[in-house]
Amino acid sequence: MGDEAAAALAADAGAGAGTLADAGHDAGHDAGHDAGRPPPRLRGARFFDVPDAPIRDALASEPFAAVERGGGGRSLGFRVTLADGTRAYFKPAQSFSGMNWRAEIAAYHLDRMLGLGRVAASVGRRVAWAELEDAAGDDPRVAELERDTDELDGALIWWVPQRLRAAALPDGWERWLRLDDALAPVSPFQPGGHYRSAREAFDAGAAAREVPPIPVADREDRAAELSDLIVFDYLIHNGDRWSANHSNVRTLEHGGPLMFLDNAAGFTMRRARTGHLDAQLASVQRFRRATIEAARRLSVARFAERLDADPLGPLLDEEQLAHLELRRAHLLAHVDGLIERFGEERVLAW
Repeated sequence: MGDEAAAALAADAGAGAGTLADAGHDAGHDAGHDAGRPPPRLRGARFFDVPDAPIRDALASEPFAAVERGGGGRSLGFRVTLADGTRAYFKPAQSFSGMNWRAEIAAYHLDRMLGLGRVAASVGRRVAWAELEDAAGDDPRVAELERDTDELDGALIWWVPQRLRAAALPDGWERWLRLDDALAPVSPFQPGGHYRSAREAFDAGAAAREVPPIPVADREDRAAELSDLIVFDYLIHNGDRWSANHSNVRTLEHGGPLMFLDNAAGFTMRRARTGHLDAQLASVQRFRRATIEAARRLSVARFAERLDADPLGPLLDEEQLAHLELRRAHLLAHVDGLIERFGEERVLAW
């Protein structure tokens, strides 16, 4: 994202953050579902340099022209082509705990309030089962879909046109984010179960991992992007980002910028913090100044207003919002402690 676009989005996160262009809409947090209302027009919202408004209008209202069953993955989703040619992916409500369609939309709004612009636009949409049934076929995951009579609620997410590639991160990339050489003895950037097992083995006497030399980054801003990603995942409480093949750490084309793909595991753990995600945040000692300033300005109440204004809002409950505020406070305390130790210019490095 260019500096001007980032500045505009960051400004939107502050004074006026959460302001809806359709200001006549009452976005109270106790509002019920109204699948017929249009999505709010959010000022300045973009995915990199692509404005959100026309995409979100299409996602909310254009009829489905074609539907295919989604590819691999644990959850069942659908590739959709809308009548105007917009392509999208529908993640419906289902009992599988790792697929929270509301989290996809919440992650989109938080991304825009932080001025990042790296999550694909998404809107809540109620879809008739008849439009999906043929594509679903005899997939056994159909039994996990949560249907309200003959309709499903879910997130309709813009299909980014660029080819998405797993990020090529060399061994030792974490040192890009450090101001000292004290890497964690066990990398927290792996699946939670693997991390816990490795941590238990270390506590029982296993050797710490070797500290590799600092590698060369493929892009000048790659370290800042990764710092932003870790901050973002910490705030949304996404413990399902990191794997050996970086399947959820994707770039636009080879060597392109990071986008923040697949956020359906966010906001699912019924606790404010976990040791695994705390360890990921603790690994970061360098941050983008605009991101931390946006986190300082972030109003969870305004964030809730944005979510409530979605056609299927409200999307998060009071406990989830309170936990977000606790994580925000911990993030800022971590940054402030680093500033006291290393100085602001070194910590807010970009």
